[in-house]
Amino acid sequence: MCTSTPPGADPALSTALPRFPAPIRPHWQATAAAKGFRILARIRDRYHLLLRCRTCRRDFPAKLFVLMRGQPLCPHCLAARRGALAAEAGVAFLGPDPDHAAYGQFRAPCGHILRRQFELIARVARGETGLRCETCHAAREAAEARRFGWQRLGPCPSGRPNYRLYRHRCGHVQRVAQANMLWGQCDCAGCGQSWSARPSFLYLFEIRLPGRGPRPARQYLKLGYSAHPVKRHRHQLGLPPEAGVAVLRVVAMASGHAACACETALHRQLRRAHPDAVVPRAEFADGINVTREIYRPALRPVIEAALDRIAADAGAGLS
Repeated sequence: MCTSTPPGADPALSTALPRFPAPIRPHWQATAAAKGFRILARIRDRYHLLLRCRTCRRDFPAKLFVLMRGQPLCPHCLAARRGALAAEAGVAFLGPDPDHAAYGQFRAPCGHILRRQFELIARVARGETGLRCETCHAAREAAEARRFGWQRLGPCPSGRPNYRLYRHRCGHVQRVAQANMLWGQCDCAGCGQSWSARPSFLYLFEIRLPGRGPRPARQYLKLGYSAHPVKRHRHQLGLPPEAGVAVLRVVAMASGHAACACETALHRQLRRAHPDAVVPRAEFADGINVTREIYRPALRPVIEAALDRIAADAGAGLS
């Protein structure tokens, strides 16, 4: 049993860990030597040991079970490897994340602290990807928005990764694609003059395609938004002349921006909750000039109920 601090040991660590009064078995020591360590003492209880790494000559606690059944990792050597890898990636390794073993904390060249996976840092070091500071990136986005009269408020509330929430100089708040804000290709839905600010409509069409050759007649639902729903189905869907269209519902919306947001959210909900009702494009591509947003007729009650809720929330009349 070791009761004194061995030469070269860390005095602070050696004195901080209470010794456990029991002998060190010879085959434990042999196993430790084969795995690159030396047992200095038994500590805390009968399950823990104080090991010295033969590579860095520093001490650390380890479980007896890990030594005998697995391969202990020297935390000092591990930190040195991670520090060297971080330096190759252009950041400074500060230490492991206390809440997740796969993550570490790093200081970026800008001075901000980043929390990243060690695997990501390895990929950056190999040149496979880049590393971005969220704080600096948000500051750049805020500066870009100010050039066009907007204030960046934060990420998109719905979690869409390419959108941010902004406030226009008039006070109106809306979501805008970050790429559009970069080039100023965004119009305020509160005070602007483009389609996004003008009144718009959600619509639900029933489309009947006639039979062609071996293909029987087909019937579908089309859900979308437009400032001119009738013009939409007559001139923009590319329907054959003999196709039949019935306007089942039209819900007035305050702006094109509001209509677009509601329509996008509704399509997302329908696809997630009723995937079997989504018609694949290959089935209707010969008769309808759109790529998606076509549903089976059986979904009509679900869509109508959703439009009822949207109309009630918007305070709009139904037609």
